[in-house]
Amino acid sequence: MLHFNNILLIVFFAMIASTIRAYFACQDKAQILRSPWRLCEVFGSFVWADHIILGPFWALISLVCYLLQDMLLFMLIFSVFWLIRSCGEVLYWFLQQFHPRAGNEPEQYWIHRHAPGEAVWFLHQIFWQCISVFAIILTIYFAYHWILTF
Repeated sequence: MLHFNNILLIVFFAMIASTIRAYFACQDKAQILRSPWRLCEVFGSFVWADHIILGPFWALISLVCYLLQDMLLFMLIFSVFWLIRSCGEVLYWFLQQFHPRAGNEPEQYWIHRHAPGEAVWFLHQIFWQCISVFAIILTIYFAYHWILTF
């Protein structure tokens, strides 16, 4: 039977391997917006371009939680991530439906060299969603330790 902390190592190596696969998939413009492996979708990557950011994000999270031997922390981050990701997806699709893009052409962003077209928008969105997850977790962590000082 697998121990929970060994699962974190499996996630770490799976995310490294899938990020390498995502990098090569994104070199082919026809692959950028294609669905990745199902494992990637569990971790929020709906297309290969998503996984360029989310693969390293989950690899780092699983490695840190493995080193800390804290599966509960991993599950907390996983749940907060999906809270942020799902809210972001709602907002993304809402804006796609109602917001014109005139004046914000994808070519003006540096990421366009690596992920052209539509990918510019959701890569920026995912980057800030990851930052939000870290911010929420750190806020909870520091608030907890701060309260313990009283």
